[in-house]
Amino acid sequence: MHIFVIGATGALGRVLLPRLQQDQHKIHTLVRSAEQAKDLQARGVVASVGELLSPEGQRQLPELARDCEAVIHIATAIPANPSLPGAWDTNTRLRTEGTRALLAAALQAGATRYIQQSIVMAYPDGGDRWLDEEQPLDTTPERTVVCAPVIEMERQVKAVAPGRMHWTILRGGLFVGAGTGQERLLENLRAGQVEIPGNGQNFVSLVHVADVAEAFALALERAPVSSTYNIVDQPLRYGDYVTTLARKLNLPTPPYNSALPEQSSFRCSNQLAKEQLGWQPQHSLWPGEPGW
Repeated sequence: MHIFVIGATGALGRVLLPRLQQDQHKIHTLVRSAEQAKDLQARGVVASVGELLSPEGQRQLPELARDCEAVIHIATAIPANPSLPGAWDTNTRLRTEGTRALLAAALQAGATRYIQQSIVMAYPDGGDRWLDEEQPLDTTPERTVVCAPVIEMERQVKAVAPGRMHWTILRGGLFVGAGTGQERLLENLRAGQVEIPGNGQNFVSLVHVADVAEAFALALERAPVSSTYNIVDQPLRYGDYVTTLARKLNLPTPPYNSALPEQSSFRCSNQLAKEQLGWQPQHSLWPGEPGW
């Protein structure tokens, strides 16, 4: 099938596009530079130059998505330093304005499938409790910057009537693998700049970016109408994750710092994706191991 993908040059896009091509799908995309477009075109992608968040780019979308049976939104702009003022602004716009524009274009172009990337980190702190897809997302004021755009993004997708377009939301865990935030964590571990907040007993739900790509490929073929899935590997205690990562790579063991506030705990279940999509995480979470 012909598939229009927004976010083709990010960490997920770089593995998703070849995975979709493996299934003989034809990929169309919009990228921000001529250099990016040329590189993708050399790999058989129909790539146009434009900006999703600009009026001109949004006017292009219906024509670019024309004749595409499916539309996939995986564009993000996760800040390297989330504490800086305005650090999340572009990511927020991609999730709100970008989703609104892409949904409208998909409907206008006559697409029958739409898949939206979301995150399990928008759930509330669950402690040791398992969090499945029925868990409402976090509406507390303290987490508005991260969670409110995700809530609005999912609301927009879910507002599309099943008879107009078949949608699926894939809530990914914290990405690991090449080009993900795990590489930044490794840099900080090497520099001795990592401390584990509190007792490190909060859960983190990780997932290799290639396993997320596999979930998208499966969702195109198998996801029922109006479906939402957690796409995560087996959750780990954050302290165990970071200390094991350091040990496996012979890096300094990071200290625990009880003065730092405890992090939210996301012990997320992947049971529904396993049952309905036949999805299983296959890649290692640990750099240097086979399958990473």
